[in-house]
Amino acid sequence: MTNRVRISVDCVCDLPRRMWDELELSIMFFYITTEEGRFRDIEEVNSENMVEYLEQGKRAHSRCASAEEYKQHFLNIRKEHDGPIIHICIARYVSGSYDAACEAAENMENVWVVDSGHLSGGMSLMVINAAEMAKAGAGCELILQELEDMRNRVCTSFVVDSTDCLYTNGKISGKIDNFCKTFSLHPVLKLKDSHMGAAGICIGNMKRHARSYIRKVLKHPETIDTDLAFLVHAGCSYEFMNFVREEMQKRVKWKRLIICSASATVTCNCGAGTFGVLYTRKKVR
Repeated sequence: MTNRVRISVDCVCDLPRRMWDELELSIMFFYITTEEGRFRDIEEVNSENMVEYLEQGKRAHSRCASAEEYKQHFLNIRKEHDGPIIHICIARYVSGSYDAACEAAENMENVWVVDSGHLSGGMSLMVINAAEMAKAGAGCELILQELEDMRNRVCTSFVVDSTDCLYTNGKISGKIDNFCKTFSLHPVLKLKDSHMGAAGICIGNMKRHARSYIRKVLKHPETIDTDLAFLVHAGCSYEFMNFVREEMQKRVKWKRLIICSASATVTCNCGAGTFGVLYTRKKVR
């Protein structure tokens, strides 16, 4: 048992699994519902499985765990940890996880639920910082303050190759779906104030719209924290990811760049060919 802060997080942070133990994280799972049944994200289905399934023309939907499941998750942590627990959720208005986790933690002592305001690698940037602070012995209040500060500096966006999944999951209308297909338009989705919304469009084939997207999201490189960035993708080829990585490094000299697959949750909502560049802006002094 230890009084050190324990960091817990929704699995849609898309942090590579090898880092879970290294950072001493507790992971809360999401679920994917398909025509065949319900599956636990990461444990029972991954991005590669999801891409193969969607390419068959089948539908899939994601949902977060229930309040009861979150409560059991916190109780399981309590069996081996009596210190503060900070749970970091996907953006509040993108999923019901924040509300479910808050309901679960309502009558529990020393459990703090944080709306990251982000998802995928944007969450991972916050999680890594919080976990490293916890391992160094930082207190709960200090970690919560840092997470609040980071929420406003993290930049989370994705460019979508095909609008099929957005349309299937009711995120866009049929008219917009047809319009994007007709003119080879690729929506850019961005997280702001815990909401996900359209932040522009890119045009053309994958390499062309990748260049356009990277040019837009990595403007003003002098304001970017170069210590760490994430390049997250759903079903993109190794060759294409290398191309994107090289384009990113032309604009910013990253000290560390983690390339990883999206969760099945992100994949079933955005579709194959989606990728995102996620990083942090420098603190204003």
